[in-house]
Order: sequence, then C-alpha cells, then structure tokens
Amino acid sequence: MSSLLQTKRWRAAGRELVLTITAVAIATGFRFLLAPVLTDRSSFTLSTLAVMVCAWWGGWRMGLLATALACTAGLWLFVWPFNEVGLHAFSDAIQTVLFVVTGAGISVLAEQLHRERERAEQQARDRELLIRELREASANVRALRGLLPICAGCKKIRDDHGSWQQLEVYIRDHSEADFSHGLCPECVVKYSGL
Repeated sequence: MSSLLQTKRWRAAGRELVLTITAVAIATGFRFLLAPVLTDRSSFTLSTLAVMVCAWWGGWRMGLLATALACTAGLWLFVWPFNEVGLHAFSDAIQTVLFVVTGAGISVLAEQLHRERERAEQQARDRELLIRELREASANVRALRGLLPICAGCKKIRDDHGSWQQLEVYIRDHSEADFSHGLCPECVVKYSGL
C-alpha cells in the first residue's frame, strides 16, 4: 500500500516539475519575443507571471521551484550576457533579489489560499452531511403536539374527525410508538382476586 502511495507522490511531483518548467519556458519565450519592447533591465518581468501561475496551481513548492528556475533562466539569458560593472551590475543584483523575495511571497500567499480553500471545502462537505443527517432524522420523527381531548372515564381520545379511539390506537397511528401489554403490581393484585 505504501509503494502505491509513494508512486502517486512521485507522479504528482513529476507533473508539478513538468508544469513548472513549461510555465517558466513560456514566460522566457515571451520575454525573448518582447525583447525589442522591453528594456534590458526587465529580465524577470514575465517570470513573475510564471511564478504566480505555478504557485496558484500547485502551492508553495511549485511557486518556489518556478522562482528558482525563472531566476536561473533570467540570470543566464538576460543578465550575464550583458554583464556590466558599476550601476548596471548593482541594478541587476537588486532586481534579482526583489524577484526572489516577490516569488517567495507569492508562493507563501498562494499556499495560504490553498489551505483556506481546502478548509472551506471541507466545512461545506461537513455542513452538507449534517444537513442530510438532520433531514433524515426529521423525516423519522413523528411527535404528538398540542392538547389531546381524552375521556375521563374510559381514557379514549377524540381525533380530528370527532371519533373516539382507544389510547393505544391513537398513539400508534400518530407516532412511531407501539405497545406491549402487561399488568402493573397493583393491577395484578386487583384482577387476580388476591
């Protein structure tokens, strides 16, 4: 059983990795296409979208993985080939640090959203189960309510149609109760002639 669970976890991790690599590759591809429009210093602009998509889809692990992959791709493809000293190098370092911090923040927030959504879904399932149980219980409950007109002499009960029924018949017809007859100790003495 544990090997099956382990296989499922490996498959899920593999899917997450493929989705993350795909998202970062798409963002990097669009960055290449938009290179004439974007400035040289906007190395991670579209990578943030890849991080958001991955974090939304798979939580903090995929978000952090996308951050690491996008940071590596951005540095390797857009920063290091144009390596300059001075102000541009400092700007590149600041931009890289900000991207990593932003990616980590997005990942953490997405994970919190995932947990809250799962909690809300579980509460909704619990609420539906409780409602179903209450409906089943209320369908099985038949209670007597109000004043019952009863004869002081023979103890028969008058029903809604005006006819008189024995107490046992009325209660059996208007509730889930049934009767078994016996004699109390006083009646045993009274009816046995002792």
